[in-house]
Amino acid sequence: MPKQRLIEVNVFNKLLNLFLKAKSNNREHEFIRNISKKDAQLGKLYSIWNDRMDDALVSMKNTLQKQGLDTREIDKILNKTY
Repeated sequence: MPKQRLIEVNVFNKLLNLFLKAKSNNREHEFIRNISKKDAQLGKLYSIWNDRMDDALVSMKNTLQKQGLDTREIDKILNKTY
């Protein structure tokens, strides 16, 4: 892999990790606001990604409930968010 690609992958990986760390601390909205101040388009992308991640978790919980499966672990994640 060319050196430029490795640098791009590393930068993307760091941005991803920063967002996930903020999300795990319930600070994703603050993170998105700060990113939006510097780059509105990137902030919008993070916001969309965050919304879709939350929607996917709720959908997963509904599917597990319909199947009569345990939802305790996903409830822990959702309780951090909601």
